[in-house]
Amino acid sequence: MELAYLNKTNGIAGIIKASCDDFIVEEITTDGTVLEIDKKLEVYDNTGKFVHFVLQKKNWTTAGAIKELAKRLRISQKRFSFAGTKDKTAVSTQLASVFGIEREQLLATRVKDIKINGAWKCQHKVQLGSLSGNRFTIKVKSATASKPQKTVKQIFNELDGKFPNYFGQQRFGSSRENTAKIGLLLLKSRFEEAAMEFLTGIEGEQNEQACLARRALAGSNDFSIAVREFPKHLKLERTMIDYLSKNPNNFVGAFRRLPRQIMLLFIHAVQSFIFNETLSERVSMASFAAEDGEYFCDENELGFPDISKHSTSKKGWLVMKLLGYESKPNEREALMLERMDITVDDFRMRSIPEISSKGTFRTALAPLKDFSFCNKENIFRFSLPSGSYATMVLREFIDTKT
Repeated sequence: MELAYLNKTNGIAGIIKASCDDFIVEEITTDGTVLEIDKKLEVYDNTGKFVHFVLQKKNWTTAGAIKELAKRLRISQKRFSFAGTKDKTAVSTQLASVFGIEREQLLATRVKDIKINGAWKCQHKVQLGSLSGNRFTIKVKSATASKPQKTVKQIFNELDGKFPNYFGQQRFGSSRENTAKIGLLLLKSRFEEAAMEFLTGIEGEQNEQACLARRALAGSNDFSIAVREFPKHLKLERTMIDYLSKNPNNFVGAFRRLPRQIMLLFIHAVQSFIFNETLSERVSMASFAAEDGEYFCDENELGFPDISKHSTSKKGWLVMKLLGYESKPNEREALMLERMDITVDDFRMRSIPEISSKGTFRTALAPLKDFSFCNKENIFRFSLPSGSYATMVLREFIDTKT
């Protein structure tokens, strides 16, 4: 179903991400520093075997940018780490680190649309998740509202500084959007169906050659032929197909040839789908009292929710569950699991234990900080806590609700 909106006013319409320059993401570090576009960060050059650096990229995925830097430096990608991933269709900055090279080597590396905005030595690597949030500057094109400034102001007042903390569409697959479908099949131990959906699902496939190859495999089930027919850019699919051509019917083994982080995306997509659906129910009902297993949390020093800080009162930010095998479903979550024909115990993946998920927590709503809107060019500017999606903010302001 369509996710519910927190406000009731028709938005200004329009499109986002028409080009990379229309979507700017600047990471906010744990101490509140904004890694600004085209601005060098001067940090005291300490000692250590790691080099921390500010990565600025345009039209690169985080993984793609790191891979290219590793190639130019002639080192393994495994020596890199970063605080958080950033969209490809954007100009973005983020904190990253690399082990065992000199900072001068990194600063001297030249890659199109990649910049290093400062580098310094450190004793430890950058840990995934070690960021506070992101600052966004987003231009909306083709808006149709006659008075966008008035409309945006009305919606902002309705939202009262917060928005539904839904997972964005990126969580469910960039084009085919079948990540949760594959994850659900994995949870049900229907490994062959999951593998064939990953390899042959064509809904949303935009590459004609890939579409033809997927259709051919669906019709023949001949993995030996598919190895030759699948386009080179489908590296994950080719990895699985190559394994299945030599190990017919071992679909669990085929999945385990994929990187663990890729396999986890399937499971996380199911958790995200359940979260979005249950949150949407509550938004539509304006029901934000804590239910069984939920609690309220306080904010950190930057004004972002901190789920580790349990509030002693019934105030603060409502924290909901991302279900896993350690979760105790409340009535609403149990009904959702029943509709999907799974249980929380299914998140204990006995055939692929490395992608088992015990579950975690996420706030139902998230704050919209430092908000502004430039009427002349329809530019939105705001800051969000890490893990929150700017696209979920913009849908409140852009989408028509009727």
